[in-house]
Amino acid sequence: MIRALLAPLAQNPSALGLQDDAALVAPPPGMDMVISSDALVSGVHFPVQAEASLVANRALACNISDLAAKGAAPAGCTLSLGLSEAWDEAYIGQLITAFGRGLQAWALELWGGDTVRAPTGFLSLTVHGWVPHQKMLTRKGAQIGDDVYVTGVLGDGWLGLQHVLGAPNSFADAQLAYSDPQPPLAFGQKLRDIATSALDVSDGLMADLDHLCAASAVGMEIDAADIPYSEAGQAYLAAGGQLENLLGGGDDLQIAFTAPPETEAALTALGQGTQTQVTKIGRVRATISGQPSAVLRAPNGAEIALATRGYRHF
Repeated sequence: MIRALLAPLAQNPSALGLQDDAALVAPPPGMDMVISSDALVSGVHFPVQAEASLVANRALACNISDLAAKGAAPAGCTLSLGLSEAWDEAYIGQLITAFGRGLQAWALELWGGDTVRAPTGFLSLTVHGWVPHQKMLTRKGAQIGDDVYVTGVLGDGWLGLQHVLGAPNSFADAQLAYSDPQPPLAFGQKLRDIATSALDVSDGLMADLDHLCAASAVGMEIDAADIPYSEAGQAYLAAGGQLENLLGGGDDLQIAFTAPPETEAALTALGQGTQTQVTKIGRVRATISGQPSAVLRAPNGAEIALATRGYRHF
């Protein structure tokens, strides 16, 4: 299977034809390597009955999203593939074919990995990217007085999953946000010269903003009325849907970041130049009672408490 299906995807020199125990990678001069890893497990990160293309698309996009939020350009990856009895030969072939299409789409090389039999199917991908020396965006760096921004729209990842699961009254328009997400990679690479901190929105907006606050030792005020939703998201809320599902459901794979107020015009131009929706949703402030967290505010200034701020594995 490796020789027939995976080796054709690894024609780059670093992969050594997938005939060795390791890859050999030469970093470009003046560049730092950014490394990130995400594992997707059947029944946890995607439905057991999910199509092979959905699984491949999400495995790649979840990792590309991390690179986007770091301002990195994709370079290569290693893939650990766990094959369960439920994945027959046809499904595996479809999975690897879709994975190969994704590698080309994201300009990502396959450098190697591991293939094992497993009781539950999974893909674990470790991606590597390049950024100019000391230019990687991190969660640490938000300054009091910075504005808080987010790319794209929020909640469509969760809404798309509901449609894939066959939930009644679900929104088909949001399905692609879950089954074939498109992290704002080009935007992220240009953002590294503007933003003071950044991360990808994967667990849910409020939970991920809490991560930024904790790393930067700051607080945030987020204006609920300014959070961007798609038409599907707006319709869901208008029908009485729960706000915490859109803000805490996760899987949006957008970028949340902070930037000084004087960069607003530059960010608007960057969004237009990369065809990326960019929305200012709040501001960075000092912590309250020493708690580094984001507070969601209604238009009247009252705090909106959410039962769920984000996805939790444990």
